[in-house]
Amino acid sequence: MQRIFILLFFINGIGLHAQVPSQIFVDNERKENRSFKDTLDLVTHIRKYQIDWLDRGYFFTGVDSVNSGDTVNIYLHKGDKYTYKSSELGRSRLHGKLKNVLIDHINNGYPFASIRLDSIQMVESTLMPKVSINTGPLIRYDSAFLFKDITTDRGYMYKLLDIVPEDRFSERNYRSIQKKMRRTSILHLDRPTDISFKNEKATVFLDISENESNSFQGVLGLQQVDAGNTVFVGNLALDIQNLFKSGKQFQFTWERFSAESQQLDIYYKHPFILESSISPSFNLNILKQDTTFLTRTLALGLYTYISPSSELHLEYEQTNGTLLSTDLSTIANAGLADFTRTTYGARISSGNIRTLQKLNENVVWNAGMSLGNKKVNRNLNLPDVYYDSIDIETEFYRLNAQIAYQVRILRKQAFYNDIDVGMLINDQLLTNEMYRRGGLQSLRGFNERSIFAEKYLLSRSEFRSFFEEESYLQVFYDQMLVTGKVHANYLFGFGLGFALATSSGQFSFALAVGNSGGQTSFSEIKVHFGYISRF
Repeated sequence: MQRIFILLFFINGIGLHAQVPSQIFVDNERKENRSFKDTLDLVTHIRKYQIDWLDRGYFFTGVDSVNSGDTVNIYLHKGDKYTYKSSELGRSRLHGKLKNVLIDHINNGYPFASIRLDSIQMVESTLMPKVSINTGPLIRYDSAFLFKDITTDRGYMYKLLDIVPEDRFSERNYRSIQKKMRRTSILHLDRPTDISFKNEKATVFLDISENESNSFQGVLGLQQVDAGNTVFVGNLALDIQNLFKSGKQFQFTWERFSAESQQLDIYYKHPFILESSISPSFNLNILKQDTTFLTRTLALGLYTYISPSSELHLEYEQTNGTLLSTDLSTIANAGLADFTRTTYGARISSGNIRTLQKLNENVVWNAGMSLGNKKVNRNLNLPDVYYDSIDIETEFYRLNAQIAYQVRILRKQAFYNDIDVGMLINDQLLTNEMYRRGGLQSLRGFNERSIFAEKYLLSRSEFRSFFEEESYLQVFYDQMLVTGKVHANYLFGFGLGFALATSSGQFSFALAVGNSGGQTSFSEIKVHFGYISRF
């Protein structure tokens, strides 16, 4: 008696295809007349028939014949129904066992595997089934067929989508290709994928286009200082998402956030090193706060995907804080000291926040924690008495989480919200190791990195009215609950601006006013100009 195994002969003879129009007959009575997305979708559907019938006691179900032409006619039979009573062969237990066996095969190179129940014996009032597996041929991936040429390295694309040539075919991986495309800002799918099976090879058909994912950004702002003077602040950022067309990432950011304060950040990520699923990273951050202190952070990380759209990041980080000033009154009042901190952390992230710059609906999130030890280093230029009340060696913990989303309200209007929370836990937390918030990228209406926070909850809300896909007018309201070196525990800022997409990039402008302790000063409006060039 032939089973679903017979379908593989039909499928192996099919090359490039589109829809598969089909008719399904059960005991010579037509039950369905429909088109399937592809041949794999057809086999999966017939497999569901088999599992459902076995689950309901039709132990000798099977496929009688398959006739292919303009329409595929598939003739199934249910067979006789058997009843049984057994804790060993309960309905849910049988269904789960059959499903797990099939899933294991179809995701390990045997997409046409089917189950055959050869016989049933009665042993001491218990039904004992004898099940065998028709695995079908072992199927491996062939080189993907691309409808358009791309300059990005194919090896990177194969690893990103888990369709590496000569690897065993996995239906789960194939079904999740569209989700996996969200892992990168380099490529995007123009239409759903297709697949064909021939000569024990699976060819995936991809209609892929490349994005202008690399960017150079310049932001200029006006900021008032204590003396009432205005200084220019801003940053320059080079973001290469596709270095050497191989998916490597390189980022260089320089920022001036007050008259004598600067920050430098360098980041590099090497995807799928030595053709593995591991992507190592390197990050160097140097922050100089006027003439008071310098903080250097070196981080080494390892990335790997744990689901079609989620990535796990493991990280080793070492931070060194150095005092530039040894004026005792200044140092003591500010709560500063030299220190060395070593932490180990893990973070899970999903999505790319760049996708939220367009008129669409999406959710991006990440969450992580790190722990380690911190040691306060004695500065020879400070008296020993300064360290009498300081714990020299302490444990350190850090928790972070962020979620950003955008939802459409009307046809061209959307609501955007970004919620960010952070917490530092340490018995001797120093000012020069706190979070730095405030400014265009966090709490608008406040000076850049002017808020020293131990714990914070930040919400950035925007109403956007789009007039092009990436161009919009915005009204925003930011608010933050914070503990740390601040004058108030609740801060908020509001304002308006716009983003204007051009042929080579995006120009942005924003006006923002901040409120601290119930006081709003319209004379201290923050003005920000920005331009992102994409290439």
